[in-house]
Amino acid sequence: MIIEALAIIGFDPDSEKAIENLRKASDILRKEYSVKLIIVPYNTWNDLFTATLKSLPTIYLGGRPAFIGRTPSVEEIVNYVIKIIKEKYKGGESFIPAAVYSNEPLFSAALVEA
Repeated sequence: MIIEALAIIGFDPDSEKAIENLRKASDILRKEYSVKLIIVPYNTWNDLFTATLKSLPTIYLGGRPAFIGRTPSVEEIVNYVIKIIKEKYKGGESFIPAAVYSNEPLFSAALVEA
């Protein structure tokens, strides 16, 4: 199974830690649960005005807003992914990208046509 993790990040230590925790969670999910977590970082470094208005880091897992304005621990990420798999898993399909789930223009760069 493949799940997308869209991380909207800024130029700050919390955003860096969020990406690091997503990588560690990805390794655990792959090794222990055979789940591939695809991490898609979306940085707002060039848009400082908009970045200051948003709560960063913001992490979407499987197209759902999961963690907003804080850095989740590795365990929180793994537990959240397992929870959404149990709730939504139907026949092995991949979870939709956040760009398809939300109509926000911010996600247009992550949109993938199927």
